[in-house]
Amino acid sequence: MRPLFVLLTALFILAVFKEGFCNQAQSCLNKELRLELLKMTKEDQEIRNKVIEAQFNDPALAAKMQEIDSKNLKRMKEIIKRFGWPGESLVGKDGADAAWLLVQHADKDIKFQKQCLVLIKEAVRKGEASKENLAYLTDRILVAERKKQIYGTQAQIIEGRVVFYPIEDEANIDARRKEIGLPTLEEYKKQLEKIYRLKNQAV
Repeated sequence: MRPLFVLLTALFILAVFKEGFCNQAQSCLNKELRLELLKMTKEDQEIRNKVIEAQFNDPALAAKMQEIDSKNLKRMKEIIKRFGWPGESLVGKDGADAAWLLVQHADKDIKFQKQCLVLIKEAVRKGEASKENLAYLTDRILVAERKKQIYGTQAQIIEGRVVFYPIEDEANIDARRKEIGLPTLEEYKKQLEKIYRLKNQAV
């Protein structure tokens, strides 16, 4: 059994790492913070790609991932303390997504994740964060607490297959996912199978 807590979460693959930007509509962007968040996320994703390529069987890579996660957790606490939640008006859409991903992978400190969940909920209300990110972090925390997830974002690999952690009211899961812009559970499963390079996908 391999938890997908090393996930490239939500197919979060950074396609562009540009220099800081600022225009009339985005004059309040903190370019330095945005670039720092993107750099941290790039490192996060690179080590997770290596772990996946090694089929989760390389202890040295696993240890390196834990080291990077711990470093990012420490820095995210500093950022949150200074800026509050880094929303889209502060660090751009990609920067806000990067901040979420780093918190999503802060599994060593669920108390901090819960703190950020409250902040993200408020950010979503203000249009500063995405509903999708809120859904992923909500499920992450619920699964960590051994409760049923709401949006079906968290899964594990068992004998080469993607198996979702227990889902609340599973009969209506696709309706809930659609409301926040997520694909159906079956489509998401296929995406995970592709990411994790699972060869035997037949049920």
